[in-house]
Amino acid sequence: MTSTTPPEPIESPAEQRRKLILAHRLLIFSGSSWLLISWLLVIGLRRPLLPTIDTWLPGVRLMMSMAAVGLVIIWPMAAMTTTRSISPGRTLRESIVLLGLAQLIVWPAGLVTPWNMSRLILLACVLTGWGLLAAGLAAWGRARPRAVCRTSIMGICLIMMLMAPALLLISDTMNWPVAWSPLTNIWNLAGGGIDPPDQSEWVNAAILWAAAIASCLFALVTRPESCQAHAGTRRLSP
Repeated sequence: MTSTTPPEPIESPAEQRRKLILAHRLLIFSGSSWLLISWLLVIGLRRPLLPTIDTWLPGVRLMMSMAAVGLVIIWPMAAMTTTRSISPGRTLRESIVLLGLAQLIVWPAGLVTPWNMSRLILLACVLTGWGLLAAGLAAWGRARPRAVCRTSIMGICLIMMLMAPALLLISDTMNWPVAWSPLTNIWNLAGGGIDPPDQSEWVNAAILWAAAIASCLFALVTRPESCQAHAGTRRLSP
């Protein structure tokens, strides 16, 4: 006689909503904890002896970089560790929550930095663009139960974050890689001082947003059939 594996019980809509609300609360708590830990690491609880723009700016730049690491590395990797496939729409909604939390860093930073409003807007756009690009990649990989797909997305996020800094370490004469990594891009923009952004920086931000929107649309359009009815119907497979 052949043994058959019984199908997994289907959760009721009320149980699914309860788990979804709990997941969103844990997501907000985790994102807030990341920002708090980043603040303690790069700025600390003690105020500088001379609280001027020059003393606050290095910590703010590091804080912005930590936010980029959280959006582009930590969150996609955490999303890839789920044992079931999750619909791209849910992953994108959760990413939007984290992008909203990241704005709590950008806009108050204008009070302690020499940035004018145009540079502040550009920084917010660039940080959001990188987070949205990573969200599209995470949404695509998280919807697929195969481990190779998720590992590939993790690798792409790491390359996206680290390739440009590595190229700049190899050669100081190259300037073009600066805009193609969230670390170097945000660090460079945050060090612009009182000068308004130039046209090339706005063009790079527009290209980034085009890539981010394309990644999100691609994740939604190529949604697997396993995610059509209910999110989380398949387990992770090798």
